[in-house]
Amino acid sequence: MSSDSNVPSIFSIGVGVIAIIFTAVGVGWAVHASNVAEKATLGAADVEVDRRNFEHSQAYREGLRRDCEELIYSYRKAKAAKDDESAKAVLSLLRHRVAGAPPEAVPSDVKQFIDQNSY
Repeated sequence: MSSDSNVPSIFSIGVGVIAIIFTAVGVGWAVHASNVAEKATLGAADVEVDRRNFEHSQAYREGLRRDCEELIYSYRKAKAAKDDESAKAVLSLLRHRVAGAPPEAVPSDVKQFIDQNSY
């Protein structure tokens, strides 16, 4: 008879374990759904903030300066080779690169170079 009295307690433990597993899965699903909903509603704003923060970073400004210096070098190289078509293309690339940057991030010598060299 002692084995019959253990059956309800083993059954109760099994039901309790299954309930805990379902609860854990349900909580995990709810947290995931909450994260997905947050990304769907606030994702664009987060990307915009990240972009602004990057534009104000030193790495962005150094990269912009380096890109502009390389384009200016390519322009001067094309002008020295008397290849006006290439020079126009490089100057166009430089203007496009500068137009996509915040005005305060563009070095003054690059602005002056663009103003002095126009087609």
